[in-house]
Amino acid sequence: MSVAYSMSYGLSAFAQENAPPRVPAKLTCGPHSSNPAQSKSFQVDLQFDVTGSLWLLDWKTERAEVKFRGILSPSGTMLIAGLGKSDEGAIWTYEFSGQKKPTGIAILNGSMQSEQPKGSRSCSLTFQG
Repeated sequence: MSVAYSMSYGLSAFAQENAPPRVPAKLTCGPHSSNPAQSKSFQVDLQFDVTGSLWLLDWKTERAEVKFRGILSPSGTMLIAGLGKSDEGAIWTYEFSGQKKPTGIAILNGSMQSEQPKGSRSCSLTFQG
């Protein structure tokens, strides 16, 4: 076994062992208030990285990107905010809050706010386990 192979295998195994745990979530949003017929409701499955009390997700689609950052307090209160931007220059924010128990489903309620077009969506983030 070469030293290079041994080192690369060792580093790869180390990186996998120390990767933050991933927690599945479902983002559900209602229609956009500016044009409900065109900007319909949607759901998407996400995976948050959890490091201690910090919850992180950088979510990219073909034409947009959203960065979510959150914190879970020792009492179980959870706050998550997101900032999104599209390739066309649109910017929007997400805000969620709620209680997360050590086990079971947690639903954080919140909203998405945008300036172009001006309006909002009612949203929730649901965490499994």
